[in-house]
Amino acid sequence: MKIKNELFIKEYCNAYAIIGGQGIIHIYDNDKIFIEYTSKRKVGKNYYDVPSIASNEIYGGYVDEEVVYIGFCRGHWGHFMIDSTVRMWALLEEKCRNKKILINIEGMNDFYYKWFEYLGIDKEHIIELKENRQYKKILVPDISYKIGEYISDRFAAVFEYVAQNIHKDLPVYNKIYLSRSHFSQKNKLKQLGEKYIQNIFEKNGYKVLYPEELSFEEQLWYYNHCYSMVTTNGTIAHNVLFMRNNTELIILHRFYEESMHQPNIGMVKNIKVIDIDAFYKNSTHDKTLMILTDDLKGFLKSRNYHYTKDWNRLLKYLLFKVPFLYRIIDQY
Repeated sequence: MKIKNELFIKEYCNAYAIIGGQGIIHIYDNDKIFIEYTSKRKVGKNYYDVPSIASNEIYGGYVDEEVVYIGFCRGHWGHFMIDSTVRMWALLEEKCRNKKILINIEGMNDFYYKWFEYLGIDKEHIIELKENRQYKKILVPDISYKIGEYISDRFAAVFEYVAQNIHKDLPVYNKIYLSRSHFSQKNKLKQLGEKYIQNIFEKNGYKVLYPEELSFEEQLWYYNHCYSMVTTNGTIAHNVLFMRNNTELIILHRFYEESMHQPNIGMVKNIKVIDIDAFYKNSTHDKTLMILTDDLKGFLKSRNYHYTKDWNRLLKYLLFKVPFLYRIIDQY
């Protein structure tokens, strides 16, 4: 991976916006040649789909207008951050101001409408295309994050811009802990031990927050106003994108993972990242036991954080190893 400094907004006159599978909008130039990456990234992969659309299917009613291609907006918070935003840097550029945008929203519609408002785009300027069109000009911004190849600081810029423009009458917590414990219970995930760990941080001055119980504006307010944030590994740690410079992110690993995105995000954020293993062996994404590891003990001692013995440790081991008990007891 490398940092890419130059990104461009390419202009295609008399270009086609073509509806493909899943309602995804693909862009073809005036010669009916497909414009690279105007599709969606395959989940878990570093490549984008290439549509199989015949040249005689590339047509559409003409619209005498210049529009900006943003593309596929996924209905999932993690994929929103990683995939949906890769062209949104251009919406901060003068060339794209006051222009309508072409998008395909998969879900979380109300969230996206509000998000675009913070980028200066009201609902009247959002085109959720339902049939093929040929436009006077389509502006196609380069993607700011190409997995396995490069990432640009403009990828992070759009998150910082929105977070800095949210003003809420809410308290400021210098230290916050983002908990998955309510989310895990609601979704019946097999995860144990986080409550004990989060209680340690809470007793040492961290405010425990449950992201799924907050509006996105409330989340961004808290993330952008803290100087230390603790999360577990996975999508929840990507929220570092909303943090200010010269702050810290503490990632408690609840299972072993070679993260596809977190190190890349770290390349464009001026933030101290501390990785701590906090899981029992054999923990996985779907079956996790968080424990007070030597790694975690060392961190707590280095900060002079107080902690007490986990008196329910043996019970958690039993619940972790016996699936039937795991399913019926979830208060740990």
